[in-house]
Amino acid sequence: MYQMKLSRSAAHEPVRGYWYRVCETCYKSREGYNDHNGFIRDHTQSFAAVRRRRVDKQTLEISRLEKRLTKLTHVLANPPSEAPLNGGGSLLSPVPSLNGQRSQRKILEQSVVTWEEDAKVSRCPFCQQEFGSWTFRRHHCRICGKVVCADPQTACSSEVGLNVANTSLAPSEKSEGGSMYVDIRMCRDCKFTIFAKRDFIESTMQKPPNQRAYETLRQFERGIELLLPTFQRALLPLQDENNPPNHAQIQEAAKLRKRLTDSFTKYDVAARRIRDMKADNPSQQRLQRAIYQAASSFLHMHMLPLKTLPRLLKHKSSGSTKSHLTPNGHVTGPLRQGDVLETASQTSEGSTVVSALETEERDLRERLIVLEEQKYMVQKMISASRGARRFEEVSALTRNVEELDKEIEAANAQVSGVEQRWQGLYVNGGLIPP
Repeated sequence: MYQMKLSRSAAHEPVRGYWYRVCETCYKSREGYNDHNGFIRDHTQSFAAVRRRRVDKQTLEISRLEKRLTKLTHVLANPPSEAPLNGGGSLLSPVPSLNGQRSQRKILEQSVVTWEEDAKVSRCPFCQQEFGSWTFRRHHCRICGKVVCADPQTACSSEVGLNVANTSLAPSEKSEGGSMYVDIRMCRDCKFTIFAKRDFIESTMQKPPNQRAYETLRQFERGIELLLPTFQRALLPLQDENNPPNHAQIQEAAKLRKRLTDSFTKYDVAARRIRDMKADNPSQQRLQRAIYQAASSFLHMHMLPLKTLPRLLKHKSSGSTKSHLTPNGHVTGPLRQGDVLETASQTSEGSTVVSALETEERDLRERLIVLEEQKYMVQKMISASRGARRFEEVSALTRNVEELDKEIEAANAQVSGVEQRWQGLYVNGGLIPP
C-alpha cells in the first residue's frame, strides 16, 4: 500500500493534508509524481537583497574613508598658520623636552583620525609579527589609525604618493604646477577599500596584448570581406568573350587585386603573430592555435578569386602576340618560317598545358572547399554533442574530423604542387613541361 497526504475532499494536499492509505493508481497519478524537474523555489530576490545590503555597506565605507583621505590631504596641503602642540611647547623652543616634541605634520595627521596607542599592540594585525626591536618599528595608518608594520615583503602598510592641489606651498615639499606631492601611509585594508574599484576600472579599460592582436585580425578580415564583392564585380567584364575589356577595366581589376593581396598578407602576418605569442596557460595556447587555424581556413577559402585575373591577363597577352602578324600573313620581325611554326606549336602546347592546369586547380580548389565545409559542420556537431553529453557521438565525430584533416592535408599538398607548376610554366619566355 501507498500513503500520501490528502485533504478532506480526498484531493492531494502535500502541505496541510493528512496521511491516508491510497492505491497505486492514485499514488502515481498525483500531481508532480512524474515531474523530473522537482520543486522550484526562486531565491533571486533574497540573494539580491543580501547583495544590495553588502554593496550599500561597502559604498558607505568607501565614502567614509575617501572623505577622511580628502580631509587629510587638504590639511597637509594647506596647513594652518599655527599648529597646536601638545604640552604647551613652542616650535621655536631651543631645548626640547625629554620625550621630544611631535612634528607639525604628525599633529595634523592625528587631528584627522585618532591613532591607536603603541603599548596596546604587540603584534602586527596582518602578518602577526611581533614588535619590539629597533628595526621592526610600529607605524600608524593615517586613514584608520591602526598600528601596523612596514615590512615590504608582507605589504601590511605602504606609502601612497598623491598629487594634491595647495594654496600655500611648503618649502620642504615637492611642488610642481600649483600642486604638491605628499606620501600618506595606509594599511592594506584601507588601500584596497579606497583604490580597488578604481584599479578595477582601469584594468578593464586596458586591453591585453592578445585581445588587441585579435581585434586587429578581425579588422583585416572585415576589410577583406568588404573588398571581395567589389573585386568580383570588377572581374565580370573581363570574362565576357564577345565584348573584350578595355585598358581601364583591366587596370582597375589589377589595383583591386593588389589591394586584396596586401590585405591577405597583413592578415596572415597578424594570424602568425597571434599564434607565436607567449601563452600564460595551455588553454590560451590552444585558443591561439584555433584562431590561427580559422585564419588559415579563411585565407584558403577567399584567395581563390585572385587566380582569375592573372589567367585573364595571360590570355590577353597571348592574343596580343598574335597581332604582330601583318594582314598579308608576313611576320614583322626577322623570323624564319621554321621559327614561326615552332613558336606557333609552342603556343598551342602552352595553351593546352594552361587549360589543363586551370581545370586541375579548379577541381582541387572546389574539393578543398567542400572538405573545409564538411569539417566545419562536423565540428559544429561535436560541439552540440558535447553540450548534450553524448560522448559516444563525440568520439566517432572526432575520428571523422581526423580523417577530414588527412584529406585536407593531401588536397593542400596537391594544390601546392599545381602552384609550383604554375610558377615553372613560363621561364624566360620558354615553356617548361609539367
